[in-house]
Amino acid sequence: MTKDINTPWRQIAAAIYEKPVDGKISGIQDFKMEHIAKAMKEWNADGHRVTYTHVFMSLLIRSMAEYAPELNAYCQWGKTIARDEFVISTAVSVKGQDLTTVKIHQADKKSVLEIAKETNDFVKLKRSGNTDVTTQKRNVLASIPWPFRKWIFKFLRWMTYEVGIQIPASGLHRDLFGSVLVSNIGPLGMAYGIPALMPASNLSFVFAIGKVTEKAIVKDGKVVPCLMLPAAATFDHRIADGAHISKLVKGMIYYMENPHELAISKL
Repeated sequence: MTKDINTPWRQIAAAIYEKPVDGKISGIQDFKMEHIAKAMKEWNADGHRVTYTHVFMSLLIRSMAEYAPELNAYCQWGKTIARDEFVISTAVSVKGQDLTTVKIHQADKKSVLEIAKETNDFVKLKRSGNTDVTTQKRNVLASIPWPFRKWIFKFLRWMTYEVGIQIPASGLHRDLFGSVLVSNIGPLGMAYGIPALMPASNLSFVFAIGKVTEKAIVKDGKVVPCLMLPAAATFDHRIADGAHISKLVKGMIYYMENPHELAISKL
């Protein structure tokens, strides 16, 4: 018997996505991870469970807060509105069938060790069978017949993101995924994947990171191996331009070269 592949997420996606007509900026970058890998080895030797995803979440949100805070915003009625805090989220596969989201509040002030623990604890809880309220509301929307599902979602999105009226029962709100979403596609065996700027996210940009591998680079005129992290991002051009992205990447490179600063909590 063929397994039902029409999951709640796919039903929701059919209602959410339109043809790609909005203004977006996408790009890819390879980041050197030698310093990060060394720091992770030290942290994990002390009993922590820190992964590249945790480190990327930490350095990304700190880079945004300190180098490009203008990106921590969303659009409403043609205006750009700053968010109240820096929140980072990551997509997590649950039992290989569906996705849930880990959301870390005040992430710019938390150490990478705190972010790792909070994320690991959340994932453990979700994989034990606990379903969060957002997932339950999403499943309700997914059960609505087509094409009413699409019409209802578009109306709820307009009311929530444009008018500014929060409808708790819809599962949507202006900070559904926080400031930025990170998705790790490395475990899927992928190096690069340009992430979609999901209309329901209300985000200014999203990041997808791939599998960390050794690559050949030229250093001092010689070809040498270097541990590299492939990453790709998509930005909402209404909020981000080249100057903002340049400042963000500058901050990311700084923390990749000085990872121990990420272990210092600012709370």
